[in-house]
Amino acid sequence: MLKVREVAERLNLSESKVYALIESGELPHHRFGGAIRVSDQQVAEFLEQTKHERSKPELPKGRIHAPFRHLKL
Repeated sequence: MLKVREVAERLNLSESKVYALIESGELPHHRFGGAIRVSDQQVAEFLEQTKHERSKPELPKGRIHAPFRHLKL
């Protein structure tokens, strides 16, 4: 189980941002007395949920014109 400080270091976030993610319910956690702990698995699941995959840019549809058709080579 990781402390908030350790989670912040792993995610390259501030501790206040980690607390905000916990408060909003985006980052699951456990409370033991007054201590907040996050498991390695919960951090991994959070990263998986927030992962953005690059998509291929869409090419314009239609006829493709050869550039510089007006030039003679």
